[in-house]
Amino acid sequence: MKKIILFIIILSSIGCTRKEELIMEQEYDNNYIETIPDMAEDYINNLLDNKTILSLKEIDKYNKEIESKNEYLYDLDIKTLNKEEIINYINMYTIPTLPKYNEGKEITAEEVKSTLENRNIDKIPKEVKLKKGLVVKRANLRSFPTEIGFYDNINSSNFDRIQETEVTVNSPVLVIHSSKDNKYFLVMTKTYVGWIKEEDIVLVSDEDYDYFVNSQNFAVITDAYMNVNDTILDMGVKLPYNRTRENGYELVIPIKDKDGNLLKKRITVSKDKAHIGYLPYTKKNLYIESFKYEDVPYSWGGKDSGVDCSSFVSNVYKTFGFVFPRNTSSQNNSVGKIISLEDKTNNEKLKIMEEYPGNLLYEDGHVLIYLGMKNNKHYVINASGSILKVVEEELDTSHHLDKIKKLVLVS
Repeated sequence: MKKIILFIIILSSIGCTRKEELIMEQEYDNNYIETIPDMAEDYINNLLDNKTILSLKEIDKYNKEIESKNEYLYDLDIKTLNKEEIINYINMYTIPTLPKYNEGKEITAEEVKSTLENRNIDKIPKEVKLKKGLVVKRANLRSFPTEIGFYDNINSSNFDRIQETEVTVNSPVLVIHSSKDNKYFLVMTKTYVGWIKEEDIVLVSDEDYDYFVNSQNFAVITDAYMNVNDTILDMGVKLPYNRTRENGYELVIPIKDKDGNLLKKRITVSKDKAHIGYLPYTKKNLYIESFKYEDVPYSWGGKDSGVDCSSFVSNVYKTFGFVFPRNTSSQNNSVGKIISLEDKTNNEKLKIMEEYPGNLLYEDGHVLIYLGMKNNKHYVINASGSILKVVEEELDTSHHLDKIKKLVLVS
């Protein structure tokens, strides 16, 4: 993976003028450097047109429709929760069936007991006023407040059964509760409720929250994976935009200082790694962003530095402004127009798919992006749990075709 040089300066305050707002529409054409992965070119060359599929206004409407159909997209405007509601969130999760293993050893009953006690349920007050926060480091959101991994076998280093999802930098959270050891916050994100390390979250004022989350002057990261002084920025991360410099876009990231306070830092990101505003939602851009993930490691729940199938798809679509539910079970009932393939033969499935390249295919528990035809064969790209990386694969009876149940059109 290529190294990226970024320049960092601490900010006391940052703002954009109305003049800068007006310039931003021009920035797209004049400054963004489009880089096309080699493997994407075959599909881009097959495009009959590259029209915008949905405008930003249409995507905003689309997001509202997705949210109305899905109970797993949370309202981050709520102010309070009562004790019963919080306990219900905590009790959504149960300890995986034992035996499970961590670092080559079987997890003990005492470790399980300690993990459950660390949820600190007895200390939840009758009503909790929620605190606003921002994620400052790519964080693991867990079913329980512990670093212990719950793996199915003694040699496993993937598929931690209490890893729910990764939460990317600058994601907004509502802080609900603290663990007994004060090392974890119970938080609500847009797509999940679970436990995140306290050190990965900074509490912020309403003003700072609004600046980082709702700024109209922003850029999105368009590279699959960037490291900024040990701060990982994933594709789709949205950051306030300050100005365009000769060597890149000057953006702002939230940092937590040693006293737990928010710092605003400027970073300069090269013009081929970020885009002012969202990318236009076109098939060409879908192929480009998808193939930027090729060979990125697979990781269950996006733990540490990888992606799983649904976070890969979500991150690609974030660059266009879509807000998807996190898991495939939630996505495949709400993100678009569903064409059922369950009662179709494999040949019938392929015939239907041919009409809709650049859309989503769902198996039970897995999602793939259907790329289209190449050399008279059908191809997909997906984060593969068997190959353990993001790969382009031929779609045939030995690779997914028998298991495909839905074609979902995001249009």
